[in-house]
Amino acid sequence: MKILLVDDHPMFREGVASVLRSGAEALDVLQAVDGQDALRQLAEQADVSAVLLDLRMDGMAGMATLEQLRRHHPDLPSLVLSSSEEPEDVRRALRAGARGYCPKSAHPATLLAALRLVMGGEMYVPPFMALATEEPGDEPVDAGGLTPRQHAVLQELGQGKSNKEIARALGLQEKTVKGHVSAIFRCLGVVHRLQAVEAARRAGLIS
Repeated sequence: MKILLVDDHPMFREGVASVLRSGAEALDVLQAVDGQDALRQLAEQADVSAVLLDLRMDGMAGMATLEQLRRHHPDLPSLVLSSSEEPEDVRRALRAGARGYCPKSAHPATLLAALRLVMGGEMYVPPFMALATEEPGDEPVDAGGLTPRQHAVLQELGQGKSNKEIARALGLQEKTVKGHVSAIFRCLGVVHRLQAVEAARRAGLIS
């Protein structure tokens, strides 16, 4: 299983690569110095399973890289690994297409757990986001990107249902529901279910 690690600090890359190789899974870690290098390697390596990347890099930085990944590799999960612990950076990364955000201060076991989650089709957000709230003056929710199916999933979320319950109610696979929930989070600019429901209610998408 191949993981592409994107960071412009060689010493940090080697440290993270060592952590990844120490996990239970047998991971082959590729390394890229910036977004352009990452996209070049992805064009040559069709079997990469996930991308780990920093936000702030020389060359093509993280946000631009996430947008390119979403455009050219929409099914490839990406996990941001950043020194920033600003909630807005987490929100921006998720809106840009990341499926998870892990601070560099996290324990190695947390990084491995976060990687397993995003590779399994789920999202990972750091614990500090549970206390984060939207700041006054934030841009209003733009729900124009939601599909009819995602609207239906959102309605079920508003009723407090789990992914398994939503799958049963809508006749979907649970993995499909997880993908829809991730897309809803990105569209609404939120990072967990409670925020999604609150944002949807503010926007009049659910009652």
